Amino acid sequence: MKTNWISFLLYLLIISGGQAQTIQEKLYAAGFENIQVQKKKDSLNIFFEHREFRSPYHSMHYAGLLLGQENLKNISWIPVYHNTPVGKYRAGTYEYSGLTQDDRQFYRHHNNFQEDYRFHFRVHPELSARFGYYSDPFQIKLNLILDSRIYLAPGLSLQSGIAIPVQNNLDAQDTRLRLAPSMLHYFLQPVNFHFFGLSLGTFYYDRYGFDLQYRYNNLNSAWSFGLETGLTGFYWMTSGSIYSEDANNLHAIADVEYRLPIENLSLKLSAGQFLFEDLGGRLDLIRQFGTVDLGLHVSATDAGVTGGFQFAFSFWPGTLLRSKKLELRTTEEFRWEYSYNNEEPVARRYRLGIPRLDDVLRQYKSDFIQNMK
Repeated sequence: MKTNWISFLLYLLIISGGQAQTIQEKLYAAGFENIQVQKKKDSLNIFFEHREFRSPYHSMHYAGLLLGQENLKNISWIPVYHNTPVGKYRAGTYEYSGLTQDDRQFYRHHNNFQEDYRFHFRVHPELSARFGYYSDPFQIKLNLILDSRIYLAPGLSLQSGIAIPVQNNLDAQDTRLRLAPSMLHYFLQPVNFHFFGLSLGTFYYDRYGFDLQYRYNNLNSAWSFGLETGLTGFYWMTSGSIYSEDANNLHAIADVEYRLPIENLSLKLSAGQFLFEDLGGRLDLIRQFGTVDLGLHVSATDAGVTGGFQFAFSFWPGTLLRSKKLELRTTEEFRWEYSYNNEEPVARRYRLGIPRLDDVLRQYKSDFIQNMK
């Protein structure tokens, strides 16, 4: 009898191990990475990351289609962002819950960031524009960026690449190949709902230095709160040389965001000291349309008043080339912002080369994901 029980237990282990391997192989072939399958008593937790999709809804929905709806009754998805689990979503209903200590321990034990990611190359445009000069009404600076992200440790990555100039009648920078904005970035969620992002390197808008972000965001709540600060300086790369100034521009901004009862509409109020040390505030109204965000904003600081719009979307067509260890794709998020007062430095911020925490976590909100069904 004892021998029969041992044989039965071994059989169960073999079956569950085979199931996990089948899930991992099927998802990895479809572009998923860092796939970990945690076998519970009567359910499965599936950790994964898919860098092509801007919204985790699309990755979870795609995984469900691959595995078959009949297999989703006891599955919870745990999407991973920059090698860090964000939360747990029930397959089918997409109900959100925070991570348990057991979830975190399992992921830490099985996370193999050196082998479970493909080597990604990402293509995306960098666009700056100024409209309205009588002699040159459309001034545009357009670069094509080819960059990559390499994971060095759990949550820690290095991003770098090249910038390929396409057109520039906006400023005096030449059209030679140069290094794209490059940085070390560390993303973590030490406890549920508390997110941190630390970046060190060169950023867009010709800035270098460090940037620190914190955000409290219960993804079931309409409210979220954030802080960001950084110390940066100006740098200029042209003709094979680099000019830089001291990093002495300190910014510190606090914000509160509320999701209105109107579907997928958020109101965000930011206040503090902005990039060029002007004090004031900014109000954003942001509407999420699936994979596209559209927003309006107004700002008032001691440097002046301005307003404008922004948008963000995944760049077509997505995956261009994929093999077992290599992927070439377009960017998961292209973001552009315009302000009508583009001469005065009113409430200016720089882009990091990756989305800021508020823009990332807005995609993980449980009501937004459930509205996508």
